[in-house]
Amino acid sequence: MAPIHPQLHPAVTFNNKGFHNPARYERYLKYFRHRPLYPSFTIHPSSFQKYDLDVSGLIHNLGWDSLFENRRFSQCPEAVRMFYASLKRGPGPSPSFFTTVVYHHEILVTPSLLAEILGLPSQGSSAATNDDFAEIRFDYGSALESLTHDIGRHFPNRLSAGRLADLFKVMYFFITRILLPRSVSRNELAHPSDVWIMANARDRVHLNFSSLMFAHMIMYGDENYSGPLPFGPQITRLLYSLGIDLSDKILLCDIREDLRAQHILVRVDASVGRRKPVICSGGEKLAAIPKTQLVHALLDAASAALDQQIQSIKSKELCYLELCKAQVDLAKETEPSDLQEKEEDGVSDYESPPEYEF
Repeated sequence: MAPIHPQLHPAVTFNNKGFHNPARYERYLKYFRHRPLYPSFTIHPSSFQKYDLDVSGLIHNLGWDSLFENRRFSQCPEAVRMFYASLKRGPGPSPSFFTTVVYHHEILVTPSLLAEILGLPSQGSSAATNDDFAEIRFDYGSALESLTHDIGRHFPNRLSAGRLADLFKVMYFFITRILLPRSVSRNELAHPSDVWIMANARDRVHLNFSSLMFAHMIMYGDENYSGPLPFGPQITRLLYSLGIDLSDKILLCDIREDLRAQHILVRVDASVGRRKPVICSGGEKLAAIPKTQLVHALLDAASAALDQQIQSIKSKELCYLELCKAQVDLAKETEPSDLQEKEEDGVSDYESPPEYEF
């Protein structure tokens, strides 16, 4: 999408971050400026196997495999924070459309575009046609009863995560900490949509991931959320696909943000048991890795990524130098032939010095 430039729109004024809405810029400064991002490490579903739940098969059947691929794709933290700080609904034929502003670019994001970038299915969810997914209402019915061992009949409006069956505690963690991370009460499901997602996952029903993202807490002004912002690499890739140049702003995720996010993921949480299922990097449980070893591993990963970028820059410079050398060699080869042709025609560029008489 073409950038909005102040010279083309004199009535619109911009600040140094590209926001033309002062309220959104203040929201960015207050809530998002220093918000950490989730690191783009590989998530290993095998971490959940000790709970006797076939998470890997569940993920494959739901079409969420791309969420668990290695997302070591460079992300631009500032652009991701601006993306979230400027989100608002519409305009569009459906509430599923939303707009945002990143570096003077006004972006209209549609469900199909978002699903294509994330590599996730965009069909098969009845929530896609709902007027407002965040306010979706459904009958708990047999699905909720099977999830909670008939607890749902007695507590239809208040469901404690501690009352969930053990297998679905893992799924609840998966939804509220990985798929749609947000600030939630430890003893209560944040929203009926969480139960709706679990019921669909149990029945192997495809979910519209783009509709799920519209139910994300940030779109509804949950400034109390203090965890890392999700989907950084995917949003960066989305901005690239829209033609926004981030080459001079792209940065690998900061080491301190990585450490902070890893600490959040492995801390003790009573609502999901004695310890949360652990997101792993390289097949090892982070909870079993000493802090010093984890720091060294992260530093090694950052150093390797930096070396790769340096090699890429060097290769580009080498190609440029080889091109220049080829042009010089070509010029050297053509100059003598031109001079020889002129001499054969009796014309020479050489002028003898004038003769003087004494």
